[in-house]
Amino acid sequence: MIRFIHTADLHLDSPFKGLKRMHPHLYEKVYQSTFQSFYHIVSKAIEEEVDFLLISGDIYDEENQSVKAQAFLRDQMGRLKAAGIPVYLSHGNHDFLGRETLKLQMPDNVMIFGTEPETDVWTTKSQERIAITGFSYQTRWVKERMIQQYPNRKSDVDFHIGMLHGFLEGLESSEGVYAPFSIQELNGKQYDYWALGHIHKREILQESPPIIYSGNIQGRNPNELGEKGAYLVSLEKGRSPRLEFLPTSPIIWKEKLVSLKGVSSLQSLFARVETEIEAAAKEEQGVFLSITIEDQEELPEEVIEKIQDGDLLEGFNQDDHEPFVYLYKLKIAPKKKQVPFSYDQKMQESFEKSGQDLKEGEVFRKKLRDLFKNQIVRSRFSELEQDSLLQEEILIAAQELLFEDIFFEEEEDRS
Repeated sequence: MIRFIHTADLHLDSPFKGLKRMHPHLYEKVYQSTFQSFYHIVSKAIEEEVDFLLISGDIYDEENQSVKAQAFLRDQMGRLKAAGIPVYLSHGNHDFLGRETLKLQMPDNVMIFGTEPETDVWTTKSQERIAITGFSYQTRWVKERMIQQYPNRKSDVDFHIGMLHGFLEGLESSEGVYAPFSIQELNGKQYDYWALGHIHKREILQESPPIIYSGNIQGRNPNELGEKGAYLVSLEKGRSPRLEFLPTSPIIWKEKLVSLKGVSSLQSLFARVETEIEAAAKEEQGVFLSITIEDQEELPEEVIEKIQDGDLLEGFNQDDHEPFVYLYKLKIAPKKKQVPFSYDQKMQESFEKSGQDLKEGEVFRKKLRDLFKNQIVRSRFSELEQDSLLQEEILIAAQELLFEDIFFEEEEDRS
């Protein structure tokens, strides 16, 4: 039997650009969260005395890795070396290989895959013969089907494991389509386990043989909800694989839908939201909380305005107790299912295509180019020009405003 930990998408030194406006002390906790999560993963590997650790791409957040992040990784690899645990890692689209003169050398227990799929074969302490195949990105844009270059399962090993940082065809995800593959292609290699990276939502695509996205180790924005961490995997001949998820992230993102039935004043609304914040504070980690309210018909219009203009959100004490709860969004749920052109198929298709075009980064940036030419905007908010979270929030807000206008006009036409 072999036991190992599969992790991916560490994004060490992630800048968390959309959160820099919060209190500096709280932001420091957020900034350190990726480091803390990986530290916990390494500690678990040592505690469990695993045979090896797999890291399937995007160790760092950017190609130009900070010395701090590299030194941290080297120290963690040193802890694993002292425990006799080998590490296999590949670089992904965020931290593709390059600038070798600016990199710290890792301890000799670390195997870093090159830019073409290669296989390392070795024997564990329990005399199990293992083959591990993987590759690292040479550039940010790897569009080729790298899976086609992976060899078939070696016949002279007990277990053959594949590491692949790439995109499953047909998967609904906002992540880019890099090194695409299909389940059929993976199964065709006849490996015993596929350790996938790139998609930040963890998912068991197949149980036997396991094909697993471990997800990223720390949620970095509101789209990356819930527990984050790694998988502890046990493989034994003739028995079903055992998969245990290890939650390690010190901070989680959480959404809550709250009914306001019976709530008719600012005082009772404030108390209802405070109750949700107190409930979230019972989590073992820090929490970024988003609350969407519904059934607000009994609220006076002036109270609703306090929600819409952000005044109510500002009223909650974003204090620094442990574990912290930070209420970052408070909004009213849309009243209707938002299908604006259900009566006109061509109009609906045109609307959806326009939205998709705007989601493409270059189109969006062109639309904002004049704004960021402004000297004041560029000097104070230059980092937001490339902020994908800001882009998504702008597009969602624009869509909601458009929906409101469309539905208002439809209601007027029917009246």
